[in-house]
Amino acid sequence: MSSSEKPIITINGKEYSQEDIQQQTTQFGQNGTSKSIILCFDGTENEFGPKPFTNVLKLFRILDRDDPNQICYYQPGIGSSYGPDTDLSTARGFTSTTLAKISNRVDSFIAFTLEKHVMAAYSFLSAVYNPTDKIYLFGFRGSFTARIIAGMMELVGLVNYGLHDMTPLAWKIYTSWEYSGQPSESQNKTMTMATEFRKTFSRANTRIYFMGLWDSVNSVGVLWDKMFPYTVRTSNVDHIRHAVSLDERRAKFKQQLFATTDSRSKLITTNTSTTSSLITNYSMATLKSLSDLLKFAYERISNSTTTRGKAPIIEDLVEIYFPGNHGDVGGGWNVDPENQVLSNIPLRWMLAQAIQFGVRFQKGSIGQWSQQNPCITSFLSHHHDVLKYINRCPEKLPENSLPKVPLKRFAGRAEDSWIYTLLWWILELVPFLRLIEDNDGHWKRIFRPNLGNHRLIADECHLHWSIFYRLHYVYDYNPRNIPDFKVGEKFLNQLSQFKNFNSKELKKYSENLTMNKIKSDWTSDIWKKIPDELQVHLDKNRNL
Repeated sequence: MSSSEKPIITINGKEYSQEDIQQQTTQFGQNGTSKSIILCFDGTENEFGPKPFTNVLKLFRILDRDDPNQICYYQPGIGSSYGPDTDLSTARGFTSTTLAKISNRVDSFIAFTLEKHVMAAYSFLSAVYNPTDKIYLFGFRGSFTARIIAGMMELVGLVNYGLHDMTPLAWKIYTSWEYSGQPSESQNKTMTMATEFRKTFSRANTRIYFMGLWDSVNSVGVLWDKMFPYTVRTSNVDHIRHAVSLDERRAKFKQQLFATTDSRSKLITTNTSTTSSLITNYSMATLKSLSDLLKFAYERISNSTTTRGKAPIIEDLVEIYFPGNHGDVGGGWNVDPENQVLSNIPLRWMLAQAIQFGVRFQKGSIGQWSQQNPCITSFLSHHHDVLKYINRCPEKLPENSLPKVPLKRFAGRAEDSWIYTLLWWILELVPFLRLIEDNDGHWKRIFRPNLGNHRLIADECHLHWSIFYRLHYVYDYNPRNIPDFKVGEKFLNQLSQFKNFNSKELKKYSENLTMNKIKSDWTSDIWKKIPDELQVHLDKNRNL
């Protein structure tokens, strides 16, 4: 990992390098004080710089980094860097910048630095963690990095203080176990090795307290993935909050949901019943790199399917769909004429969850951000689709009020070039290999082009209130993949948590509610009240 890709680590208001942490651990890692350790992972080509900030970076900026009991860690994503090298001469700076751009672009396509990113974060944790600490992980395209770290800690544990040099071996054991299909101890010596490693070098029962993810997807590199097929499972995370995109269509951005044993449900598709009978909400699987594919095929050549025991139950898992594409959920699009982005809504939701579970923010920062990014203009901001060639001209919002009639707010590919869209469509035509888990827990390998199809959504999915409100207020928001299953119940579950709604009125309105009624009914006062999870916390604590 180059110097420009190294993480930002802030402790008690002061920035440190990873080398500082490993050399001075007794100062803040071994003093016996219980603390929060917050790790933020950005994703492919997401970085600190002139580009629009992702939700991960927005959250990191307002964390209370002066709190001595809260350690804050930010890691740029695959194919990214941050910070100019101010010491370079003009000529050298040009060369360095050019090479960095080339390196970053190659990395975004084949993800060759993934293991460095994972091992850097894992080593950092091993250097500062105490048994009484709480670990928080946040990620957008870095969600996969966060999930790998959780998987490593579950399998091999977190190595003891002073043993960070064992991290490469921990990584090797973990990847071997993943590529072998997560075998049990009786099936494969890799599991035995993992068990012995954990007993010898690691701290026992190290858990992650909270994991907050924006649209965790099944790919890292665009062309050449460094992926593991079984990262959908975890049992060492206490609380998981996952904001998922409803409208993303690209093959390389299929949602990667968490598996639970008590929530199996067939997915629906707008195309074929064959796919819907095969795929469950466990995972829209994983594209493999060529080398990983050959290794996987070699190890599984005698068997057409791969199985593993029952998935562990995740006690507190909330996965909820939000309107918009991948960037509309995790951030990265430019602001609209009202200076807002749709991704502010998933961020508001995640901030509310983070506050609930003890993340500390700078005094007044939440209130200031909320005031600058009102809920009304945020949920009515532009939504996007990178696969659309023709750009649209969204209508303007009325000032300081809700629309009286549905408005057009679809921006298509926005500022992206049509060449960019063409390149994505080429990938849509390629029959990539996918691993798909069926209802019996068997992993099957299929080749199938995506052809721009919408994501498959389970009947029992959770829809955020902003989807219903966007359906009502936005004329050209018409997602094709929303399951017409218990719509009223989903609507009621979302809005009943807010005190500004009359429970009896809400329950009556939700009975036999349909998508057509949501679109056409402009008489009910329910639509004039805007829910807001973050405002609930602001009303309780004005110092946020």
